Amino acid sequence: MKSVVTFILNLPFTLVAIIPLILSFPYDFKLVKNPLSFVFKVKSFWWGFNYLRYARAITISHIIFLGSRFLRNDLEHEIIHVKQFDKYPLIFPILYFYERFKNGYRKNRFEDEAYRLSKSTYVGR
Repeated sequence: MKSVVTFILNLPFTLVAIIPLILSFPYDFKLVKNPLSFVFKVKSFWWGFNYLRYARAITISHIIFLGSRFLRNDLEHEIIHVKQFDKYPLIFPILYFYERFKNGYRKNRFEDEAYRLSKSTYVGR
């Protein structure tokens, strides 16, 4: 029941994610059931600015974008971000960007948790 409520609370972010999804030229789709995630392989993040342009993967609510450069365990990393959206519905983006502004990308507590639990590899730019 909680997952349905958090999915609904995060629905505005999920709907907004459709715009960058279309701009990223999706070519493959996979549904992950736990947590409910819509995973798309995309051509590129050409629309992104700064670090987003070179991202391997991006998560917005329950939509996961896997770019052409994604590595082993990146999907698991992004699924942890979906769980973080569910843990902090409505406010996760604010918390995430506050952490990013305060501590940078890699020392952001949400990224740290995702890297640690997924055993994904950080490849800095």
